[in-house]
Amino acid sequence: MNDNNTVTDPETALEALRVELDRVDRALLDDVRDRLALCTRVAELKQQHDIAVLQPGRMQLVQRRARDYAERHGLSAEFVRELYDLLIGEACRVEDLIVADGDATTGGDPSVAAPAERRS
Repeated sequence: MNDNNTVTDPETALEALRVELDRVDRALLDDVRDRLALCTRVAELKQQHDIAVLQPGRMQLVQRRARDYAERHGLSAEFVRELYDLLIGEACRVEDLIVADGDATTGGDPSVAAPAERRS
């Protein structure tokens, strides 16, 4: 059914939903890219001021906020925890490269860097 409560062709409805999913996926990937760009800026600041990359309190705060969001919105807390494990792990990898190398190996592009050891 569409918004007018009329029956529509299931294939047409499925295609419309897929178009909407594709739009959400693009936005999600754009947000991940933007998050990593911010993490790059954080790493550059840490590198300039000799601040430790590993900030356990901050990682715990981010995980707690994600868990609380999951609970408030009916999402699986385990799924959101695993998602944020991935996001935080990638942020740490990017920060490690920038702080260790002064951004020399990546040219500012964290996607070309080699993997670093993941933190928990």
